[in-house]
Amino acid sequence: MAGHKKPSGKPKIFWRIFISLVGAALILIAIVELMLYLFGATAAAEVSVRRQGGSNNGAVPGQRYTWSVDYTYIDQNGKQHDGHTSRRGSDYSVQTDHRVYYFTFAPFVSALESDAEPGFSQLLFITAGFILIAVINKRKKSPKKKEAAATKAAVMPVITDYDDSVEEYYHKDD
Repeated sequence: MAGHKKPSGKPKIFWRIFISLVGAALILIAIVELMLYLFGATAAAEVSVRRQGGSNNGAVPGQRYTWSVDYTYIDQNGKQHDGHTSRRGSDYSVQTDHRVYYFTFAPFVSALESDAEPGFSQLLFITAGFILIAVINKRKKSPKKKEAAATKAAVMPVITDYDDSVEEYYHKDD
């Protein structure tokens, strides 16, 4: 039978990096939303909505459809910026905010008021991100500790005289 080829470590490393980046992105999204709420400027937004796709008949009536929410706002410098998000809503309408949080130094980073407000979603994103990073990068116990214990056992001197010399060997530090 032919010898088995050892698999390359490249796919393993790729997935570790990829999943770590996904975890970091989740944490970054949550932190940016919180920073928008804490340090961002606000502006009035002009909002337009349109319903997308079919209904989810298993959901409660107020959450059956996905609505595309587009908003436009004018920053402190008078420039117009656009944003987009999606919401779950009923057959005929969806609840939207008409205030936007944005960074004055980067007005293209924005969120509707309800997305930026601190809540369970940010905590969930941060927790999921840390779990992904921790699980994928968990260190395996190295076999070096087992080898070290085996080496210590092998260093013990060979004792051929089993009278008092054994006792003397173990009590010589007393």
